[in-house]
Amino acid sequence: MNEAGVLIVGGGFLGRALALKLAGEGRRVSVLSPRAEDGPWPAGIAAVNGRQEDRALASRLLDGHETVIHAAWGTTPGSSAGRPELEATAGLMPFLAFLETVQRFPERRLFFLSSGGTVYGEAGPQPADENRPLRPLSCHGAGKASAEAFLAARAARTVILRPSNIYGPGQGLRSGFGVVRHLLRCAIEDQPFQMWGDGAQMRDYLFVDDFAEAVMRLIEIPGVSGVFNLGSGAGTPLRELIGQVEGVAGRAIRVERRPPRPGDVGRILLDIRRIRQAAGWSPAASLAEGLAGTLRWLEEADK
Repeated sequence: MNEAGVLIVGGGFLGRALALKLAGEGRRVSVLSPRAEDGPWPAGIAAVNGRQEDRALASRLLDGHETVIHAAWGTTPGSSAGRPELEATAGLMPFLAFLETVQRFPERRLFFLSSGGTVYGEAGPQPADENRPLRPLSCHGAGKASAEAFLAARAARTVILRPSNIYGPGQGLRSGFGVVRHLLRCAIEDQPFQMWGDGAQMRDYLFVDDFAEAVMRLIEIPGVSGVFNLGSGAGTPLRELIGQVEGVAGRAIRVERRPPRPGDVGRILLDIRRIRQAAGWSPAASLAEGLAGTLRWLEEADK
């Protein structure tokens, strides 16, 4: 077995970003996803079509990789809003099937992508550190918090990552998810943006390159375990984010007001001191720089 081998479960926006980063650093990377072979992958990345629930396939892949990153989840905060059964069947149950297989490989390092934006809820002082009790307000947050509870039984060699709102090149459009991507689309295509609530919602936005760098640094620390917030360390109200996107794009965005949605967190900022101290990591891109980089990617993709 190649000790540098990394298995990424999930070939979506974050899984792909991690695969590209790790392969670029000389790691041998495999990506397991139902549609892994649909798109081109650079040399050094093996795409494997399949589902995490396939125990035989998962076992074969786990046998050939020392590190595992779980980045597959079948819901978003919007898609499972008010639908706990969907959160269970599309999110939690497939993960638990994979976790059951992982338990046969206790020596594997397991990194799990939770959700820093949903698991904390709103109770308590801001920014939220990793010791904050989890009080999710949405079904999606409850699913991620439940997965974390199951992982507590596998504390050794397990790292739980709680990323904030990640955005950047490579992010596709998904209903109810990825506000930066949607705002840029609205600016470019002159489409209306539906704003749920008054726009005072505070979020922590992290550029995808900084996210991938943070995960890579943690992987490079052999004995690391526990929980880590991954965020920018700063909060931005939605109204301000809209203004920044308008400034970068040079176009106004038509905003359509909608009533607040149940389960939406009004304010969440992440305390990132733990990963700063453990990995010497700090986000490099400002929000303005990240927005500009994402816009350039979209414009080049349209050519």
